[in-house]
Amino acid sequence: MLDEGKTIGIVLQKGESNEVQALISPEVEINSGQLFIIKDNNKLSLARLDNYQYINEFYDEKIPIVKGLLTEDKTFDILNMNTAIKAELSIIKKYNHNSSPLPGSYVKMLPENKNEDFLKEFYGVDPKSFIKYGSFAGSDIPLLLDLNSITMHLGIFGETGSGKSYDMRYLISLLSNIKISGKTTALPMIIIDANGDYTDFSSINIDLVSGGRKWIKKYVIREPKSDLETKLTIDLSLFSPKDLSEFIISLKYGGNDINSLQSNLLDYVLSKHDNKEYNTLLGKEEGISLLQQEIQSENLKEVGFSPSTGRAVISALEIFKDRIVKRFKLVSNSSSVNESTLDIIWENKGLLIIDFSADGSPGVDISTKQLIVSYISRLLLNYLTKAKYSGSQKLLSFIIEEAQNYIPSNDYPISANLTKEALVTLATQGRKFGVSLFLVSQRPAFIDKYVLSMLNTFFFHRIYHEDLRYVMSASGGLPESLAKRLTSLETGYVIVSGVMSALKVPALVKIPWDPRLGLYAGAVERIDRVLIEDSIK
Repeated sequence: MLDEGKTIGIVLQKGESNEVQALISPEVEINSGQLFIIKDNNKLSLARLDNYQYINEFYDEKIPIVKGLLTEDKTFDILNMNTAIKAELSIIKKYNHNSSPLPGSYVKMLPENKNEDFLKEFYGVDPKSFIKYGSFAGSDIPLLLDLNSITMHLGIFGETGSGKSYDMRYLISLLSNIKISGKTTALPMIIIDANGDYTDFSSINIDLVSGGRKWIKKYVIREPKSDLETKLTIDLSLFSPKDLSEFIISLKYGGNDINSLQSNLLDYVLSKHDNKEYNTLLGKEEGISLLQQEIQSENLKEVGFSPSTGRAVISALEIFKDRIVKRFKLVSNSSSVNESTLDIIWENKGLLIIDFSADGSPGVDISTKQLIVSYISRLLLNYLTKAKYSGSQKLLSFIIEEAQNYIPSNDYPISANLTKEALVTLATQGRKFGVSLFLVSQRPAFIDKYVLSMLNTFFFHRIYHEDLRYVMSASGGLPESLAKRLTSLETGYVIVSGVMSALKVPALVKIPWDPRLGLYAGAVERIDRVLIEDSIK
């Protein structure tokens, strides 16, 4: 079945290693990175188009006949008749042989056959344990993604307008409708939704993700406006005194700096209390007043602190009270996202969306969002670790939009000590307990290099020139034919590389368009359409 595609060219000669040169018909539309079958008698190979150029017997502009043609109206027709495509192809897979294609071998398009038997022959694996993702550029053959590699963590990267969020929505819909042994199931997920790109999955477009899911909920920081929303609250007992102290003091200095003396004093005071008391001490106004009184009554000089340090800590606690307790009402002994919630997500293969958009979390600063992401990270790891050691393996995916805000590199001007430590632990230790991280970002160069090195599958959309070197380093390199397209990749195309891909080499994939996946609650309509409709009114 592999050689049923249309013949479009012929191999001219073998190059270095697994490279060949070929002539291809100029009537065929081709793209760098596209896949082809090469047939050498009965030997079949899968090849990737690396480079190509149009050649013509009149290519030398010095030939006298060309100068004459330049004045003729039929120049284009004459030259076009004598044009061919010279192509450089890399052999990326050999089917049951070890030789390279000889000159005279046929270059063929990928066939249209997409049934299970064909996919098994094409990939050499049983497609039943894989999900079908998009299709290879220039064909209808889907890329198979291995579900069993999903805990090795994923990165989805691309600049604004590159199709990154659409791709993530597409992936979520695929992972919500997984077919296994004739049944539909789903991958349990928690999404940190930065801009409201996924909130419609809990309401108007719920059918896109409800195939294998029996529970879908959206959490907001503000007060809920309907039964479809739940107020988010967290449990501070999961944090150490040191983590809470540094966070509280950082609020006083805008989140970027931490006064170590002030942090150490608050750490000293909090350490006198059991962590089960933290929700009462730090989640209620009267509890914070008690802490402030403790600091005032403490003989600070005896424990190595000055009165001015004590006053500064009391001031920081006041800021924490005004923002976290009074304004956002974020802390509760009976937190709305807890281990029982994770049980529900697992049992019902659910989808939990934390809405950080301007609508769901109006006025919420990045430091507060970091506190929440850090809480979810700790909760996930604790929950899945307990499950693993009790003999009950569970699996949850954690999708983090704008990941650079939570695990920034040294080049990114944001302090994120609270989340960085938690996410590094989740990235390094979580996979063996069933955590699957999805990091989504416009700027991969601003994500911590160590965490990025823990990702083993990448979905690259069009990226900024400044990120190219960083992306190449993080992914272990891409073939030149694909790397040079990264900064100009068309919207709707993605380069997939890593262990989840059944192809085992980087591939250029086209994502199918679905209007429902392209429209979401946070979307802005075309400006020209909005303006003209308004002027008509």
